[in-house]
Amino acid sequence: MSRSLSSDAADARPRRPVSIIAVAALVLALAAVGLSAVAIVRPAAASCQVAAWDAVPSSSEIPSGWTIGPTDIYGDSQTTTIAGPDPGDGSGGPRIFLSVTCFGDRASDVVDRMEQSSKDAGRSVTALDGIGEAGYEIAGDTASASALHFRRGSLVAYLATSGAVTDAALRQAGAAADAALRRALGETGATIAPVPGSTAAPTGSPAGSPSGSPAASGAASPEPSQAVASPVAPELEALMPRQVSGTTLVVQSATGDVLGTDAKGKALLSALDSFGKKPTDLQVAQAYDEAGALDLSVLGFRVPGLSAAKLQPAVLQTWLVSGATGVTTKETTVSGVKVTEVKYGGDTSVSYVAARKDAVIVVQSGDAALAAAALAALP
Repeated sequence: MSRSLSSDAADARPRRPVSIIAVAALVLALAAVGLSAVAIVRPAAASCQVAAWDAVPSSSEIPSGWTIGPTDIYGDSQTTTIAGPDPGDGSGGPRIFLSVTCFGDRASDVVDRMEQSSKDAGRSVTALDGIGEAGYEIAGDTASASALHFRRGSLVAYLATSGAVTDAALRQAGAAADAALRRALGETGATIAPVPGSTAAPTGSPAGSPSGSPAASGAASPEPSQAVASPVAPELEALMPRQVSGTTLVVQSATGDVLGTDAKGKALLSALDSFGKKPTDLQVAQAYDEAGALDLSVLGFRVPGLSAAKLQPAVLQTWLVSGATGVTTKETTVSGVKVTEVKYGGDTSVSYVAARKDAVIVVQSGDAALAAAALAALP
């Protein structure tokens, strides 16, 4: 089964809360850059697609204290959120975002090209041993998250982090994902292999920082669950709604290099090139109901130095595929907010696109009243 871009965009509304960057189709997770260099047509083989959909890690194999969160299904891929312990500070806790995509006989080429793109972008890349058949690890720095990228047969997995995630936790999640890929590809009873060590810089730390060393004062470093990660894009997060219809929303942000796992994300990142911007120049935020009770997704896009008037057409044309057959748009006002309303036909969610300062905010819901409440809640 495959779906058109317009169908994918219409289904961008999460069935359960999608943390960024699983980021709504965030939400999803790819921290490589130079994505315009990769132009690969994915196969439509049903068995490969089903394997991608089924490759969800077992809760018994992920790091202790972590849970398997939302999984969203797309034409030839799926994204799954792996949630860490909630530190109780309102941040929602650390997250690892897994995407699994069916690339068929081009899987090896995809990983090779993306590894080279990461190197060309100046990221710290090391070989990934013991996880997948071939892959690499990207060390985190002050601008971008750490990530794992590997292949298993016709499937390609990508894991990226948000918040205070240790390298050990990321690698165990990667091993759990690899076991899930093996099972999905028919290796019945496959289990997690021993998790190998890493020479990469610790996740969430600037590249080159000492790993696990005590603070200068001699005090021990805080445990990851106790650390409070600074927002990646505080200016953008400040423009996101915090409460809608009495429900408090979790707000998280990341750089745009997490959006490259599907066609919409790649198209948006490619559009940035026309403005002379890199994927890491793009800021992305999401506000969502962690309990999944609200039929609502709120996404924010911002590029420092670029006006909302210039960014909004790119978001409409790429992320929301507003020019696709059957998609209709109109300018209107909802809750006193000027928006572009994007409809995909049938019983699907509607997107409302608004400008806030230099940011573009996308409110998606199948409930018009709830969408209106979310727009009214925009700062």
